[in-house]
Amino acid sequence: MRGINPKYLDKLDEAQRKTILTAPGKFFADSFIFVKGEHAYIVGPTGSGKTNKGMGLVNWLKHTETIIWFSSGKDNEIIPLLFMGLPVRIITPKYHDVKIYKGYELYENQPEVVQVPDAGSAWWAAKKGHINIFEFRNAFWDKSALVEWVVESFTTLATWTRLNMMPHLGPVALFIDESKYVIAGTRITRDGTRSKASEIITENAMDIRAYGYRLIIFAQDFTDVPPAIRENIPCTILCAGAIVDGSSKLRHHCTPRIPGHKSTTKYKRYEAKFVNRQGQAIPDRGPVKWPLFPKDPEDYELSRKLRVKDIGFHDRPPKEAESEEELFPELGRFSHLAIPPEKTPAPKHNRWQVVENAE
Repeated sequence: MRGINPKYLDKLDEAQRKTILTAPGKFFADSFIFVKGEHAYIVGPTGSGKTNKGMGLVNWLKHTETIIWFSSGKDNEIIPLLFMGLPVRIITPKYHDVKIYKGYELYENQPEVVQVPDAGSAWWAAKKGHINIFEFRNAFWDKSALVEWVVESFTTLATWTRLNMMPHLGPVALFIDESKYVIAGTRITRDGTRSKASEIITENAMDIRAYGYRLIIFAQDFTDVPPAIRENIPCTILCAGAIVDGSSKLRHHCTPRIPGHKSTTKYKRYEAKFVNRQGQAIPDRGPVKWPLFPKDPEDYELSRKLRVKDIGFHDRPPKEAESEEELFPELGRFSHLAIPPEKTPAPKHNRWQVVENAE
């Protein structure tokens, strides 16, 4: 089709090729997929399929952008990401590990897990051509430590992109599921630490668009995140039951809920509607069907048998970590390249070594 690179079409699966050659699909691609750094807001209550809609965006963006998924740590959320056709790398704080189980046995196709000593190092551990999962939320015993870690990660991201110090990952799509845990508005929390964290993350997140980093944020309610960041997320994906009273541009795409309110109560769980930055959508009124992930029926059945297990906490290191710290000083962004003592190869014999008492 005119205007779409044939090489890009070749990367798509059959269903995607059919979709992008329709009017709604072409509108979605031109308004979002092909616009680098264009942010999106996925809105819908619990059970509306927000995470699945995010998986759909991963499936589109994986062909042209580095995927980084900030895990919410709930309900085996990351399992469908194992079936996207790309290698998966789980990046998590030091002393925390992630295992995938099939029933009571370890899943044979374990994703790579990389442990990092600080939040800034996580960006250096991410790799292009991979699905990178930032598994932070379940890595901390103290939730305030989690907030500090996430704040540091976004501060580092904004600073390093501005100073041209970031590893070459761009363009990048950052997915933040259940954003209320890290970017919460005052309607969600009055906690000073979380509110300050939201301010810092909002300020820094908006700076990264110029460097080809886009945010895809998930929320149960349109007003869950602060107005400053909400107003700078131009595209919206409306899921079933989304309430958008605070947005005049989205009301047109909803149906009456109660007098004076607008919501998408008539949408089904497997439906959604993409609205661009001008408030336009195709089709104009109704939603469109959204595929379930994993898309392959066999992969889907397998995914339902898998579960994620988190092991250890970054802020409660094991006792044996003390001796390890003596052997390994902090290496910053290169720490994930260090070789543990038990994996260090034995030194080869040096034929020039002087042997004492040799005859």
